[in-house]
Amino acid sequence: MNNMLGKHLLIDFYNCKAAFSSPEDLRPLVERALELVGATLEGASFYHRDNELTCIAVSGNAHLCMHVYPDLSYAAIDIYSFNTDIQASKIMSALKLSLQSDRIKATSIRRGDFGSIRDMRPKRKNKITTVRRMKNTGARIKRTSAKMFTILRHPKRSKRARTYQKRKS
Repeated sequence: MNNMLGKHLLIDFYNCKAAFSSPEDLRPLVERALELVGATLEGASFYHRDNELTCIAVSGNAHLCMHVYPDLSYAAIDIYSFNTDIQASKIMSALKLSLQSDRIKATSIRRGDFGSIRDMRPKRKNKITTVRRMKNTGARIKRTSAKMFTILRHPKRSKRARTYQKRKS
């Protein structure tokens, strides 16, 4: 039984050889990729900021977000779909050809996975940071040195001091 709401595919495209000068240049890529899976483009927004071209496209139960960095020959693309039957791998292949990328890295995430209740609980991790570890060690050294000074100042009061003196003699 499929208990998830959708799929989220995160893709990094490296060494892209396709040239883009404005965000509107991304529209044909998005339209072609969505046509492959039988989805129609319902709306798209385009942005240009510094060295980044961004396209956010919406189609039915899915959205596609592209961040293209022409100076770096790199593109980061998110494909999210409520329709778990959509073939995001086809979109990924079409975009790889359009961007003329020679290397990609893809991560698939199951969104809204209502499996067992135990899976949904946050996992706690108790980690002692390096600073805390140093603080704890410093406190132990301080306690030990305080005990040693007490033993050395009042040797007759301390059982350890008597034991130490017996061994010494």
